[in-house]
Amino acid sequence: MQLINLRTFITVSKTGGFHAAAERLNITQAAVSARIRALEDQLGQRLFDRGRRGASLTVAGREFLPHAENISHTWDHARSMLGAPVSRPVPLRIGSQFSTWAQLVLDWAGWIINALPETELYLDFDFSRDMLNAMQKGELDIAISSTLTPTQGMRSLALTDETLVLVASRPTILGDEQMPPYIQMDWGPQFNSEVARLENHLPHSRLSIGNGEMGLRYVLEHDCCGYFPLRTIRALMQQNRLYRVKRAPRFPFSGQVIYSEDNPNRLFIERAIDWLKGIEPNPAIRDAE
Repeated sequence: MQLINLRTFITVSKTGGFHAAAERLNITQAAVSARIRALEDQLGQRLFDRGRRGASLTVAGREFLPHAENISHTWDHARSMLGAPVSRPVPLRIGSQFSTWAQLVLDWAGWIINALPETELYLDFDFSRDMLNAMQKGELDIAISSTLTPTQGMRSLALTDETLVLVASRPTILGDEQMPPYIQMDWGPQFNSEVARLENHLPHSRLSIGNGEMGLRYVLEHDCCGYFPLRTIRALMQQNRLYRVKRAPRFPFSGQVIYSEDNPNRLFIERAIDWLKGIEPNPAIRDAE
C-alpha cells in the first residue's frame, strides 16, 4: 500500500471531489482516479460513491478514513523523530471553557508551539459549544472542561485542581462592614453549594455574571469582589490590582482533559498531554495570602 494513495484518499474525502483534490495536490484528475482505484483494488472495497455533485465516502470509506489518517500521521511522527522533515503540519484543535482554563491553555499552547514543531495549533474557547459532539465529528481533538463526562471510546486525564480565590478591588476582610459587594460567579454546583455557607458574610450585589473573563473585568473596574481561579489572577494580585479577601476560604475546582482513543492524531495529542502531567499545582499559592 503506497502512502501517496492513502494521502490522495484523505484529500478527496476532505475536498469532496476528485477535481478539487487534483487542484489541491497539483496533479491531474486522472492521476487522482488512478490512485484511488489502486487503493480500492488493494482493499477490495469501493471507497467513494461518484456523482455529479462530487465524491462521497461509502460506508467502507468512512470506516477506513481514521485508519488512513492514523497511518499518515504515524509516518510523519516517525520521520520527525528521526530528524526528517514532516511533509505537512499535524492539526491539533483544543477546546476549553474559557472562564476557568484560559491561562492554563495559553501556557500549554506556548509549550506545544516550541516542543512540537510538526503540529499546527487551533484554540477554541467557545464554552457554549458541545465539545464532546465536536470530538465525535472530528472537529475537535482535545477538550478541557470541569463539567463534561467522557463517553465510550474517550480517554480523560484529571487536571491538577485549580483553586478559586476571593479577591477584591481593594484590601478588605471577609465579613467587614466596609467589604465591597460580592459579585456572584457560577463555577458549578459544587462551588455554589460551598460558597452558600458564606452567605451571611458576603454583602451581595444585584449582579450575577456567568462568564469568568467578564466578571474579572467588572471587578477590576468597580468596587466589588468575586471568586476567580488563582492561575488567572495571580499576576494581577502581584501587581496590586486585586487583593485577596482576608479570612475568606479557598475552594478547589477540578477539571479534566478529554480526547478520543481513535483520533488519528493520538500520538501527538498524548505527547502534548505529557506537559499537563508535569505541571505543578497552583504555583506559589502562598503569594495569595
